[in-house]
Amino acid sequence: MIAGFTAPRRTRPFFGALVLAVRDADAWRYIGHVGTGFSHQVLEELHRKLVRLKTAKSPFPGKVKNERVTTWVRPSLVAEVKFAEWTSKGELRQPVYLGLRSDKNAKDVVREKKWSRK
Repeated sequence: MIAGFTAPRRTRPFFGALVLAVRDADAWRYIGHVGTGFSHQVLEELHRKLVRLKTAKSPFPGKVKNERVTTWVRPSLVAEVKFAEWTSKGELRQPVYLGLRSDKNAKDVVREKKWSRK
């Protein structure tokens, strides 16, 4: 779930990275930022959607990385992200944005259980 976006840096327009979350019981759990995988067109289109969802309040119970430069959004957009692995802190390692998921409700986004072949 997209919880917010950070301010753009250097020459990149619209936003720097998306702030991501999953549902953990009755609260949102921070799982990191994704700042790659965006074309210029995707940055622009996604930013247009995100600014309509702006809110003043963070969805997280505690502070998260880059909070000072983050614009929070209402939890409604679900991002599909590929990543290398989960860190020991429960954050995504090397996430890459793939697109939005219109088939998923934000409140249904939870961390997947470990999968193993038997």
